[in-house]
Amino acid sequence: MQESIPAIVASSHTPAKQQRALNWFKHQSAITDARIIDPDFFQSELYHQVYKPFDMHHVLWMPVSNCGRPVGMLGLYRPKHQKPFGSREHVLLGQLLQYVSHALDVEACQDNEYAVADRSGMMIMSTGGEILCQSREAEQLLNMVRHPRLQIDKRSEDRLQAKLLQLCSNLAAVYRGEPAAPPSYCHTNAYGQFLFRAYRLNDKDDSPQHLLGLTIEHREPMTLKVLRAMKNLPLSPMQQEVAQFVALGLTFDSIGKRLNIKPTTVKDHVGKIYTKLDIGQRDELLPKLLALAS
Repeated sequence: MQESIPAIVASSHTPAKQQRALNWFKHQSAITDARIIDPDFFQSELYHQVYKPFDMHHVLWMPVSNCGRPVGMLGLYRPKHQKPFGSREHVLLGQLLQYVSHALDVEACQDNEYAVADRSGMMIMSTGGEILCQSREAEQLLNMVRHPRLQIDKRSEDRLQAKLLQLCSNLAAVYRGEPAAPPSYCHTNAYGQFLFRAYRLNDKDDSPQHLLGLTIEHREPMTLKVLRAMKNLPLSPMQQEVAQFVALGLTFDSIGKRLNIKPTTVKDHVGKIYTKLDIGQRDELLPKLLALAS
């Protein structure tokens, strides 16, 4: 049965149903009834062979985008005896969806902006690459560097270790007067940019016991910082999306194309956002949000 589930799901996603979903999302932010896509959903093989055995009756589906293009859906499910999803779950899923879209966009978009570094940590290493001690901040930042992909792909984790070893080697070469690359390394993932720099801590020779200091600075993606700032603001999910793009400098036309709404609708949302946040113009939005996120 488990082996047939992917085939059943794949066969049920016909072009007609996909187009029906796309048309729906042009005007609505979520699907709360599977019959919107398939009027015969509760009589379908998909429901009886997949959804019903797992007690998945009520649905809440929202589209996932990648650089403004829809690439899939994020869904919540409840059994039949529970009540359907309401506005609270709609808001919460919309907030989560923004982080999913950000994680996808950071891989595909090349124009990411980053905030000024506001977190840093320190490690002490030997020239042999052994971490002898580290600050709590450094440990947390290293976990962010390794997550999520480097925790799954051990080869990637080895590559990170190789980069740190290269920093040690470059620093030793610099002190020997040999040509070498700067002892620094920048790693980028969905959490932002992480800048590693190596420093010599004493004047001993380059034995494995020689101590090196490595600093880590973290620059958070501006998009992520803005999303965190809006978490507790009295803005609807759509207003949060509009505010995010306005703060990052997009035009009303660009925002409308990304969200599949008219520029006049964007302008209406912006007016409501300014009123709720007690600001009068675009230039005030980003500083206010960054202050809330600090």
